[in-house]
Amino acid sequence: MRQLADFFSQGDLAGHVSYALIAISYYATNIYWLRMMAVVGLMFEMLYFALSGSVMYTGMAWCMVFILINVYQVQRLIRERVHLRRMSNGALLRHGAFAGLDDAQLSRLVTAGSWRHVDPGSRLTRQGKPVAELVLLCAGSAWVEVDGKRVAQLHAGTLCGEMAFVSGEPASATVTVHQPVRAFVFDTQRLRELVDEDELVASAIHHAVGRDLAQKMNRNNLVAVGPGYAAVSERGV
Repeated sequence: MRQLADFFSQGDLAGHVSYALIAISYYATNIYWLRMMAVVGLMFEMLYFALSGSVMYTGMAWCMVFILINVYQVQRLIRERVHLRRMSNGALLRHGAFAGLDDAQLSRLVTAGSWRHVDPGSRLTRQGKPVAELVLLCAGSAWVEVDGKRVAQLHAGTLCGEMAFVSGEPASATVTVHQPVRAFVFDTQRLRELVDEDELVASAIHHAVGRDLAQKMNRNNLVAVGPGYAAVSERGV
């Protein structure tokens, strides 16, 4: 009992709070809250060092370094979120392939792209040709053709060029705008650089591409089985 009392002594309270917060931060999936908890935890750790019998200046100095790094990253996240919220038509990005991404992922991801209006008849990709852009359709539609045969239609919320982005291979189909498209367009080279250097972007783009492919496969399966099954599926069976 005495050892337990010593473990929870008042002098060590700041240390327990510090390490508990840091431990909790390891479980946080939101990078913003992870960094905030780390900052508060490190502050309590500095207090713990200051209240200990012999002041640990080395530990306190390193805590300050870690705090400054995390504070800088928090400010960066806040700036990116503000930019996202001020962005024209930013709400359109939260549908379809990008649905489910948090603010931190989405705000970092959009630094690699820009808005574009695309007129009917314009080609987004050409079969067998390199793909320089990954396109998120936010409004409008486009036809997908393979070997001159129309095989599918892309609608708002879907990606165009995602397979070429993932594989690095030329486009497997030609995509032509059918109805005027409002799109968010990513430069694939810039996006690849961000994916390589930023785990947050890598997670976001892999999530978006995976979600988009799953939705396309589901729609294709419904079409292949027939309209009767599609009607049943829409009722949740």
